[in-house]
Amino acid sequence: MRLIKVLLLSTISLPVIHAYAQDKTGYVPLSQKEKQKVEQLLNQMTVEEKAHQLASFYPNADKRLNVPHMQAGESLHGIVAPGATTFPQAIAIASSWDPALVERVSGAIASEARALGIHHVYTPMLGVVRDARWGRFEEGYSEDPYLVSKIGVAFINGLQGTGRFRFDKNHVVATAKHFVADSEPLLGANGAAVEISLRSLHEVHLPPFRAAVQEAHVGAIMPAHHSLNGVPCHINTYTLNDVLRKEYGFDGLVVSDNNDIRWVQDRLFATENREETIRKSLEAGVHTELAFKQTWADKRMYGPPLVALVKSGKVPMKLLDDAARKVLEFKVALHLENEENPMGKEMTQLQKETKNADVNADVFFSQIDGSLSSPRSNYKTVLNNPAHDALALEAARKSIILLKNSNGLLPFKKDQFKKIAVIGPNADTIRLGTYSTQQPKHFITVRQGIEKAIGENGQVLYAKGTDIQHPNAAQIQAAVTVANQAEVIVLVLGDDDKTVMENVDRDDINLPGAQDDLMKAMVATGKPVVLVLLHGRPAAIQYAKDNVPAILDGWFLGQETGVAVAEAIFGDLNPSGKLTVTYPRNVGQVPAFYNSLIPGRPREIWNAAYDPTYPFGYGISYTTFKYSDLKLSKSEMVAVDTVYAEVKIQNTGKVKGDEIVQLYIRDNVSSLARPIKELKGFKRITLEPGAVQTVTFPISLRALEFWKDGKWITEPGAFTIMVGPNSVDLTNVSLKLTQ
Repeated sequence: MRLIKVLLLSTISLPVIHAYAQDKTGYVPLSQKEKQKVEQLLNQMTVEEKAHQLASFYPNADKRLNVPHMQAGESLHGIVAPGATTFPQAIAIASSWDPALVERVSGAIASEARALGIHHVYTPMLGVVRDARWGRFEEGYSEDPYLVSKIGVAFINGLQGTGRFRFDKNHVVATAKHFVADSEPLLGANGAAVEISLRSLHEVHLPPFRAAVQEAHVGAIMPAHHSLNGVPCHINTYTLNDVLRKEYGFDGLVVSDNNDIRWVQDRLFATENREETIRKSLEAGVHTELAFKQTWADKRMYGPPLVALVKSGKVPMKLLDDAARKVLEFKVALHLENEENPMGKEMTQLQKETKNADVNADVFFSQIDGSLSSPRSNYKTVLNNPAHDALALEAARKSIILLKNSNGLLPFKKDQFKKIAVIGPNADTIRLGTYSTQQPKHFITVRQGIEKAIGENGQVLYAKGTDIQHPNAAQIQAAVTVANQAEVIVLVLGDDDKTVMENVDRDDINLPGAQDDLMKAMVATGKPVVLVLLHGRPAAIQYAKDNVPAILDGWFLGQETGVAVAEAIFGDLNPSGKLTVTYPRNVGQVPAFYNSLIPGRPREIWNAAYDPTYPFGYGISYTTFKYSDLKLSKSEMVAVDTVYAEVKIQNTGKVKGDEIVQLYIRDNVSSLARPIKELKGFKRITLEPGAVQTVTFPISLRALEFWKDGKWITEPGAFTIMVGPNSVDLTNVSLKLTQ
């Protein structure tokens, strides 16, 4: 019997447990001399001066010790400052599927930030967005953790710089946020409690942060507003210490979100008093505090309350020292002492009125627009760099998605129509999306772009059609009158700055206001309609798919919106973007995402289809592409191997075009239910008509792993390797992982 047991055990296929080396180098690249400087400053500081360092966004200079101010700011898709370059919104630029482009964009943003006196930015947002009701949807990149990781790493690298350029005079400290899982809230409500399994946490929501830490060495992390499985994120020692620091090896700065340390007690009721709140947040490693200016003097936690607790011995000095040390490390690494005005601007009236609130109060207050920042003397030259405008246009061009083009309606010839009706609430107004400057250097509307494109070849007839916030039937009828005078209609619909933003969620995903009624009225004219979407969340556009002949999706395309849209309409640009999220048919399909776990029963919905309007990864072109000859370098692999998948792509159309080739993997048999498919690779290529290119994807053990019982593992067995232009139209081959 004993022999039989041994023989049986020898035939069992055991999982491979993955252990990844932690690398804490590079977070704060300091020389030994610079490290000594940090310790010297820390030793010279009073308790009040140490606490003073923990102010994020607000004044934190120490004039007595010549410690410079470190200014924070917002830069989701451009610095939130007058005259800054505005690039496509986060969800839009991710639709380019072009990490190299993303890194160049964030590099330009970083240079503008430093020119404006901003050293630390609260971006990127690495939430895996799955719920279209959520008001912050536009701030994310994708519903897929792999794609979020790739775009996020690129954005961080551009902001912070790499190699010898890391944290130099033209780069900033990036902040990966919000840690963690805020993008799948209950009811789609911002800040709502999140209750998910540890497996979902580690496989879906944590991977982008893991990549940000281990691949990009992100300088800072910002916890989220909500409670995660009952514990507020700002005092969550499991996520912040056990996972972020011990497992991932993070050694950077953790900055609170707005007022969230105080709200651990005042909103989430997870602590009994200020002492417990402050101590637990510091024990979780939250180094700095961000709070509204109007509450900063009397309700902040890391000011006088912290000082009193440290002096009384109720909060250990070591916790304060650890936090202040981390801030000082970044100030030294950024060489802020070399700025033209390292201490920030002089005292404002608000600062004078509240100067007794804290040590060095003359540099402790500022307005939410970052007015404390001290721009360099050449800041206008940097902001008005023509290369930045050209880059904003390139990003907009690569982000536009062609969703439908029946009978080749697009592109138009510039002399094809004598009268073009440009209709819609987003046709001739500024639409930039959330966390955007209120004073862009310029914005080209769709109406302006089309007028310039056709010149004297035709006439543009314009009608707003409806107000998004206050619609009325007369506006729609006026638009019908205008449309009937034209030969073709360009209908520009979507969101405004009130229908999609932080703390503005929705309980439906139809186009807001009377825009669906306007669309139906345009279709009823019998004229060809091109729908252009400028928006911040997936909209229920099944009617458009069924009835409108051509659909261009731009999300929010930045300052060059009208130029890029006009180029796409008239064929100067061949659209090449792809959806990074699923477009549900209606709110009943939310949350919607392609990589769901394999279900126990086939799905059926009464009197309705269950498939989405458009799937993840979808987008078409003015040309066509043929996929062929998918093969693997070998059909079996062991743990140490890397197998390569190859596929041939041919441009079978008549015009040059870009294609985004996508690789998906399915674990055929597993000890846990696994997703139907998971994105594990993508590549953007450019092909002339008739040209053929072989695209190669590496497949390593990491592409096959999943999280089980607290570990990343792979199990021997069969996997399906799939390649195609989107998550649905795929060809496949088999791969076997052996022991």
